[in-house]
Amino acid sequence: MNLAGTMDKSLGTVARLALLGLMAAATCASGAEQGGEHHPGKFAWFDLVTDDLAAAQRFYGEVFGWKFHTVGKKPGSYTFAEVEGARIGGMVERPAPAGAQRNARWLVLISVDDPAKAQRYVEQQGGKVLVPLATIKGRGTHALFQDPDGAVFGVLKPEGGDRPDTAVAAGDFFWVDLLALDPERAAAFYAGLAGYEASPGETARRVVLSADGYARAGITPKPEMVKQPGWLPYVLVDDVEDTLDKVAAAGGKVLVEPRKDVLDGNLAVIADPRGGVLGIVHWEDAADGGQK
Repeated sequence: MNLAGTMDKSLGTVARLALLGLMAAATCASGAEQGGEHHPGKFAWFDLVTDDLAAAQRFYGEVFGWKFHTVGKKPGSYTFAEVEGARIGGMVERPAPAGAQRNARWLVLISVDDPAKAQRYVEQQGGKVLVPLATIKGRGTHALFQDPDGAVFGVLKPEGGDRPDTAVAAGDFFWVDLLALDPERAAAFYAGLAGYEASPGETARRVVLSADGYARAGITPKPEMVKQPGWLPYVLVDDVEDTLDKVAAAGGKVLVEPRKDVLDGNLAVIADPRGGVLGIVHWEDAADGGQK
């Protein structure tokens, strides 16, 4: 298992991929179906930047049953990923920078009340602005940042509000973890950014971020094999082992195998054929609703 080689790349490569992908998405994407609600702290959107869109569609369609809808024309087209008719994220195709070893990356965007205030906060706290604020009709106002420890993330105030906190269907995004240098310090940074409440997790040094009555994300110490801190999204699945069989059949890789001592074997980390990394998780109480 070469988790380090797959999950971390140079900041320059990450920033360029993120910049191209997010800006392309902004020009023609309207985002998820919104219900007029606003939930600061909710992980509002997920974008995949990849150098092979057709391969990504094949892989994620076979593994998670996603359906796809593309708007616009290349090179500025954008592809929505859908589960049960609901838009859950998007994909954009861009060539990887010369010398890049990883050709795909998932980006997470956090819902905030005031993106301009968020940008000022990031700069004041020692973070970096990778993509400055932009307001796009049909999408809202977004920006892309790097936190003080180097993790890349975005903020978004969707034009029509956030997706409601309803039950999560299999195949939808369910959870996110931040692999951090210092979980307590990272928790303080994101609490100031989006108003999270931080509480101890179930293991040593793990922190859970909550907002609006829901647990939204976890922060855990970065494994030594992973050089760059970063956010890891998880997709809900009905059966982890069955999903891993689909991953192998579709040409992906298993980076972290299920372990009995971690959620009773109901969690794993995978990579698509171009290197896009996601977690998968089976959670018995997922039908209770919300992004837990």
